[in-house]
Amino acid sequence: MTPEDIKQQLMANAKEITRLNQRIDETVRNRGKNAKALDDWKSACAEFHRRYEELAFPGGYEGAHERILAGEPNTIEVALCFLECRPYFFRSGYMYKALLRKVKQAPLSEAQEQRLHLVLERVTQWQAARRSKLAA
Repeated sequence: MTPEDIKQQLMANAKEITRLNQRIDETVRNRGKNAKALDDWKSACAEFHRRYEELAFPGGYEGAHERILAGEPNTIEVALCFLECRPYFFRSGYMYKALLRKVKQAPLSEAQEQRLHLVLERVTQWQAARRSKLAA
């Protein structure tokens, strides 16, 4: 897969995670009404948890940090794409920060180092803009 393919997959997966999470939110309100409503909520939760790890990080998020530090090329590529396109979904901010820390420690090629440098520049710009908003 090309980096653009990975980014498109990440963004599509983010939409699906959001849809699954919204399904939980929709069913939680009615779970106490009757047995079917409770089953609907349980089913929504089960599907979310069953699919989350693979949707959140293609190749699986579990063990990704170790694979990044070990220099596994596919995992590093997915992590860089994640950092570049910054998908938004439940817990993606935590994932972003953790992946950024690990990628900064990973053995990267020169091209990957350049991509990481651009990500870090964007983070710095975002932080500066946020500070100036808070100060205003």
